[in-house]
Parts: sequence; structure tokens; C-alpha cells
Amino acid sequence: MNIKASQASIDELVTEEDSGQAYHTKHYTHFEWPKGASGPTVGIGYDCGYSTPDQIRKDWAGIIPDNMIAALVSAAGLKSAAAADFVRRHGSSVTITWDQAMGEFMQRELPKWEELCRAALPNYDLLPGDCAGAIDSLAYNRGADGFHLAGPRYTEMRNIRAHMEAKEFAKIPAEYLGMRRLWPVNSDLWKRRGHEASLFSKGLQDA
Repeated sequence: MNIKASQASIDELVTEEDSGQAYHTKHYTHFEWPKGASGPTVGIGYDCGYSTPDQIRKDWAGIIPDNMIAALVSAAGLKSAAAADFVRRHGSSVTITWDQAMGEFMQRELPKWEELCRAALPNYDLLPGDCAGAIDSLAYNRGADGFHLAGPRYTEMRNIRAHMEAKEFAKIPAEYLGMRRLWPVNSDLWKRRGHEASLFSKGLQDA
């Protein structure tokens, strides 16, 4: 398993998604609905609403028992109000420990998302580990397809792709900060983009 992200950036991503082991034990051992357009979520930000049944089976095989995989599959594709209703009725139908959540993330999620970033962004493998981790974090949160999507909501992500293609990596932290226009000041995602910008800048400085 060839992971490009640094350990520090992996720790940051996990903290952004799950707030650490204590928070996971309280909130994500069972299904949780993070509100909005989210689906039933478990593990390290694993959103069943945006996963297919086949993908869920592939991601969790050998990590949790088959009956729990079946429970995750039953949540596939559910979002928003349907997800909230599912969690109310079936929230405790899975129990995923911290070790299982981290096992799935490190063995399945991170390699998968790094491949998506590598496919979406030219010169991804030229990035230092902290910078790659900051890119992984953004894609994990907003989707790697955002680097190609049209419209004003994805302007900064398209700009990141252009900077990557031109190898103008120093221009990328400003795009993270510009993206904060999409969320209320001091909201979790506003802060997360700032953390990612700082991580990316640190990676460039340390390279």
C-alpha cells in the first residue's frame, strides 16, 4: 500500500472527520446522521448515502461481520430526510469499533481517495506528503470530481487543478482560503479549509 499523505496529514484528516477516538466512540460506533444532504454515516466519515451496495461490501469485507455489512448496505443511497429517518429507526444496527473504523480507512478509503486525486490532478505525485494529505482531505470532504465540475461553487477546486498542471503549487493555499466563501465564518468547514491551507503551506516550506 503506497500512501502519499504524511502521517501528520492523515491524523489531521481523521480529526476533521471523526474528532478522535473518544468522539467516535460516542457518535460513530453506530449510524449517525450529520444533517444536511448527508447519508447514514459510520467510521471515519464513511457516508453510506454516497456509496453503492457493491462499494460498501468491497470497503468493509473482512473488517466487520457480514450481518453488519448487510446493515450498511441497507443504508446505501439514503440522503437528507430519508437518511435521518433511517438513523432514527436503525441507528444501533451496527457497532463499529475505533480499530475497525481506522482499519477500513487506512486499508480501503485512503488508498481509494489517493487514486482518485492522482487521476484528477496532474503532478499529484510531485507533492510533499503534507500537501498530498491536504489535497486528500479536500477531496474526501467535497469529492474528487469537484476538480472538474463547472459552476461557481467549484471555482477554487478547478483553479487547484490548473495550478497542479502548471506546477504552481505555491498558489494552492490561497484557493483553500478563497473556498471559505462557501460556508459561514468559523463554521467547521470554514475552519477545515484554513487547516488544509496551513498544512499545504507547511508541506511546501518543509520540502
